[in-house]
Amino acid sequence: MPFFDFLCEKCGHRFVKRVSNAEKDRVECPECGHPKVKQMLSPFFTPGSHYGPTPSIPDSCAGCGQAGSG
Repeated sequence: MPFFDFLCEKCGHRFVKRVSNAEKDRVECPECGHPKVKQMLSPFFTPGSHYGPTPSIPDSCAGCGQAGSG
């Protein structure tokens, strides 16, 4: 089952819940019990990925071992 990020429309509580796609429309807020929660966009994680700012990419390949070989 996938994990989904939700936001409660009543109290504003953000939470993550592991739930099937078929059941995600019936999720309630764990803080206040309100049935109206909005599914939020979740970051996509893969092995080796990180959460946070995107690392800077140099403008050129001058320092790279492949420079000038293409």
